[in-house]
Amino acid sequence: MTFPLDKFLVKAEAIGHSNEYLEDISNYVSNLENKNLPVIFSFPHLCLLAGVNIGNIAKIYNSGRIDAYKRFKLKKKRGGYRVIQSPENELKYLQRWVLHNILEKIPSHSSCKGFDKRTSIKQNAEMHLNKQGILKIDLLRFYDSINEKRIYGIFKSMGYHQNLAVSLAKICTLRPNQTFLNSFKSTEQTLKDRIKKSVEGILPQGAPTSPKLSNLIARRLDIRLAALGNKNNLSYSRYADDITFSGEIESLNNIRKIIYRIIREENFYVNYDKTKLLIRGNPFFVTGLSVNNNIVTVPKKRKKDIEHHLFHCIKNGVEIHLNKCGIKKRNFKDWLLGNIAFVYSVEKPLGEKYFNDFNKIEWPM
Repeated sequence: MTFPLDKFLVKAEAIGHSNEYLEDISNYVSNLENKNLPVIFSFPHLCLLAGVNIGNIAKIYNSGRIDAYKRFKLKKKRGGYRVIQSPENELKYLQRWVLHNILEKIPSHSSCKGFDKRTSIKQNAEMHLNKQGILKIDLLRFYDSINEKRIYGIFKSMGYHQNLAVSLAKICTLRPNQTFLNSFKSTEQTLKDRIKKSVEGILPQGAPTSPKLSNLIARRLDIRLAALGNKNNLSYSRYADDITFSGEIESLNNIRKIIYRIIREENFYVNYDKTKLLIRGNPFFVTGLSVNNNIVTVPKKRKKDIEHHLFHCIKNGVEIHLNKCGIKKRNFKDWLLGNIAFVYSVEKPLGEKYFNDFNKIEWPM
């Protein structure tokens, strides 16, 4: 997406723009193109490049973006629920344009193993094989702790004009309403109070741009924690809000308070209830994958569940099996296929076997 700078400068000079203006434009364009970023001057220019209606998008972000999102709840394993906020079609299209044309051009830290091309949950787990101990720390409401001002800083640091950076930040954030705030537990009150006092939007869980933006926001955190790990001969990785260190038990215990301090200094919050120190000899799991026996595998229980469903769906038929098990999932087929795809991403030969068995099932019309 090369910008025709020469033609632009000729026209700008012809209508009387100053040499200072022409120099500023040249530097602006060169800076962005050197980073392989699209040249965008303003919010209207962004909408023109993306092919969206400027009036519709302006109306969305001037109103706080609240009406441009659909909401639904997902239950958490440990109680409570997570609010997923998904943008309506035109805003989602624009966010995807921003993701593919801007955000994906900026690399995340090498220790970040989630939501980037050529990274995976398996890679994240592989970093912690053959270790004496594993320290797992969860970031509390990771997306919710990232506000509009921080997102503005990301776009501004890329070299975009500050007014455009404001627009991009608004496009990628959402002002929370009371329904969303009601999902906070009592242990999350500090963050809830901070959000309530602010008039800024936060990163919505459900927007296409949110995972990559969260990785870019967390770059300083990754830099500092990776350096801490290197200093103490420990491996470090982060997958979204899951932080993992592994190595000698004594070293892991020695750095725990330092990790907490760094997280606070980088304006994130620790979910202390989910902090765990695993010691070899006990089950070792990293982001839901087993790292026992010097190899990354899917937990046995998950594989047994898949095998159980495959066997009985083939033998007895889907409807009889679901009725017998009391399963009322309307999307059971998609659920089973998704679990098989997950196994395939970690244990390819076994995943291929599951796919073959899945194709033997006679699904009701």
